[in-house]
Amino acid sequence: MNGDALIELDELILDREGRRVLDIAHLRIERGRAILLRGDNGSGKTTLLKTLAGLLVATSGRFRCLGSPLSPRAAARFCRGRHIYLHQTPYMFDGTVADNVAYGLGQRGRDRAQRQLEIRDALAWAELDHLIDRPALQLSTGEQQRVALVRARILAPPLLLLDEITANMDSASRQRTHAMLNDLERSESSVILATHDPAVAALAHAECLDLAAGRFVMPGRPAGSAAVIPLHRTAARSDGN
Repeated sequence: MNGDALIELDELILDREGRRVLDIAHLRIERGRAILLRGDNGSGKTTLLKTLAGLLVATSGRFRCLGSPLSPRAAARFCRGRHIYLHQTPYMFDGTVADNVAYGLGQRGRDRAQRQLEIRDALAWAELDHLIDRPALQLSTGEQQRVALVRARILAPPLLLLDEITANMDSASRQRTHAMLNDLERSESSVILATHDPAVAALAHAECLDLAAGRFVMPGRPAGSAAVIPLHRTAARSDGN
């Protein structure tokens, strides 16, 4: 282990209600990388993302966050709020689209004029600027999910954890969201996109991890039939990184 990774863990165990949900030998997430986390429903994808977001505390394991060794509980406190988790059913605050996007900026002390400029720029990126004054709760599911993605992206989190976020979208919203995700690949944020659809290729230069029964496995192998595999590149980056 070294300090180059956002987060690195070894021997992660997470038990819930007497059942072992995660058993991860090793995982390293570097800065500015994209990972496609694949697996069937129930494979442990959501649990792993929530653990990386600090929303769940591992039963045991060795963590290093930005190079510093931390206990599972301390790692959860460190990750919570820094690593942003988005579920397939987005949560919208009561108010306009602008109010929703502005929420995190206000928490970080941006003044009103600066917030307005950043909000308009971020919504234009998502092709949602025409909805800036629309009540967020009146949007379609696809529009709400894109607003939630803008709300997360505008905070420039070091790690963005996306849990089946295109599952309930129509084709047009899914295509636009895929384009947004590819833009995120070129930003400084690391992105993990979880999906149960093996055909998804939303992150063009993503590394791939396959999860089954809470363990990383070789593609096409049942859980327990292979050791943990290293992250592998599905395509070479054109910028040489």
